[in-house]
Amino acid sequence: EAKDLPVAIFRPSIVGAAYEEPLPGWIDCFHGSAGIFVATGKGLIRTMCCARHGVFDLVPVDYVNNMLIAIGWITALNKTSQPLVYNYNTGTINPITYYKLYYCVTTSYLVNPFDEIFRRPYIMQCRPAFLWPYLHFIMHRIPGYLMDLILRVQGKKPMFTKIYGKLNKALNQLHFFTMRTWNLSHGNYDKLLSILSEEDRRTFPFDLASIDWKRYIEIFCMGTKKYLLKDNMSNLDRARQHIKRRRRIRYTFDFIMFLLGTYLLYLRSRIAREIWSSVLGMCLNWLSKVRLLHYKS
Repeated sequence: EAKDLPVAIFRPSIVGAAYEEPLPGWIDCFHGSAGIFVATGKGLIRTMCCARHGVFDLVPVDYVNNMLIAIGWITALNKTSQPLVYNYNTGTINPITYYKLYYCVTTSYLVNPFDEIFRRPYIMQCRPAFLWPYLHFIMHRIPGYLMDLILRVQGKKPMFTKIYGKLNKALNQLHFFTMRTWNLSHGNYDKLLSILSEEDRRTFPFDLASIDWKRYIEIFCMGTKKYLLKDNMSNLDRARQHIKRRRRIRYTFDFIMFLLGTYLLYLRSRIAREIWSSVLGMCLNWLSKVRLLHYKS
């Protein structure tokens, strides 16, 4: 029906924050990857079911707009008998794996954290899928129940159980996509890119191969902080000190739990007592040698 009309079909993948225009990191909604990024930065999401080396298809919104302009231009110039389909995805051009993605996301939020967080940003990738309900219960539900109990004791309205219920529903819906990778043809995208002059490429950049993922994810995460949560950027140093305190508290807690577990094992197992005594003896022996060398020097 559209053979006499200048029509084309444009199919971008997941659209993310702006790379450069109108402002680096600009974004105005929590839909798609932005909501997952924010939940990760807040420390709400700690595990996600995804293929470790699967590809996450993400394109900046300004690149999408620039290619849409270019498609409109070329479609008006060259009429075709059938509408051309332009797939716009990074998976087969400049891929980023889920492993690299979440490494960049958590690193970015550790360097530039939100003003208020629930826990330190961290993601454990869950594979195989049957482990997901157990990890979700341990890493999401239990902390949510504990926080709601604390809020009830303080006379406040509980909210974390409800939040994790919504997150669980959203993450379950994403599993079909995060456990799979799609390879889409991009021949029309390649042809369009080759037709443009160097000046047009600079004016309307949409070359997916030019995306520096580490830099873009940093820009994206900073955009969620600045434009979505509207954090005060002058409080960044205080937020960094806060996350350092959270790290020290976590390490202290882990060390105490290690000592407690070791002590309980020491009490119940003769073999554990012998190993502990041997390790302690070696440590004391090593310390005595270090002191002796220091004394001789």
